[in-house]
Amino acid sequence: MEMQIVIKSLGIILALIAIVYMLRPDTAKKLMIFLQKGKRVYIDGIINLSLAGVFFAGANQCRHPWVIFVCGVVFLVEAMMIFGLGSKKASVVLDWGLEQPDELYRFIGLLIGMMGVIIVFSA
Repeated sequence: MEMQIVIKSLGIILALIAIVYMLRPDTAKKLMIFLQKGKRVYIDGIINLSLAGVFFAGANQCRHPWVIFVCGVVFLVEAMMIFGLGSKKASVVLDWGLEQPDELYRFIGLLIGMMGVIIVFSA
């Protein structure tokens, strides 16, 4: 039961982040600029790895465990990509992202929001 609350809370946080990204795409760009410096991109990797662990650990306690497990896999793949690319190549990807229009950030925010809502209802 406690893991359900943690996972639902994470889903709500993802949905709130998504709302910020949709309303203020410049906030996402500022985050990307922050992550570009030095080895800060690994902070994102550690967060994704931690989220994957929480989702894997709590999946069997949720209403729809396979949905939560798949979300854990998504976070794990993101973490593996970050650590696999390394900070220099990840910086190139972030540069590309910074050049994209605000509409793409809003669309990504929409996808993140949908994932957050799915997590809340599946936990």
